[in-house]
Amino acid sequence: MILLQFLSLSVNILCLVQKLPQIIGLYKTKNVNSISISSVLLEEMGYTIVLAYNLWKHYPLSTFFEYVVLFIQDILLLFAIAKYSINEKDKRTTNRSKPLYGILIFCLYLLASLLGLVPKVWMNICTLFVIPISASSKILQLRTIITNKSAGQVSKIGWAIAAYGSFARIITNLYETNDMNMVINLLISFILNTSVVIVCMIYSKGPVPKLTNENRKKTT
Repeated sequence: MILLQFLSLSVNILCLVQKLPQIIGLYKTKNVNSISISSVLLEEMGYTIVLAYNLWKHYPLSTFFEYVVLFIQDILLLFAIAKYSINEKDKRTTNRSKPLYGILIFCLYLLASLLGLVPKVWMNICTLFVIPISASSKILQLRTIITNKSAGQVSKIGWAIAAYGSFARIITNLYETNDMNMVINLLISFILNTSVVIVCMIYSKGPVPKLTNENRKKTT
């Protein structure tokens, strides 16, 4: 079907650059303002589970190719966050270990699943956990932006691409796999991704309040 081919191709192409604006922005500005570390970790956890599940089920690569790219891009994003998570007052690194430990755990889990070391029982039910994980990730990012009243280094383009990707994958999964666990997860992702885009637009010009000892706004 031409429509499905177009949707899959467009998602695969867009996912190649989905995280790049945010990654490039971090390396240019060297700060992680309004980026929730916990949100990125949860997001990568969801990507890891979905990627491992699709590989285990031997689904067509066209239905989950973007997760391969997004997994790699989030690894790069976590490296950037680890590098620039610095306390501006005393110049000591803060929260640097969380992204690095996350990278290690996610890579080991993916490797274990590829080697068949993950129990089949878990692989059959793991996608049920992706929905709350993915939703929590996006809710944390929404909370961070709203709390700081600024989009900071959060990329509107990246989240808009994510929203489109979720919508497109709802259609392709309905026709090609009919996996309702994946469809429900994608629907929730679409709603929350769109919400992040809207909030970013609202707070795109709002500065992040200066951190003080009395009133410190965290990025976790």
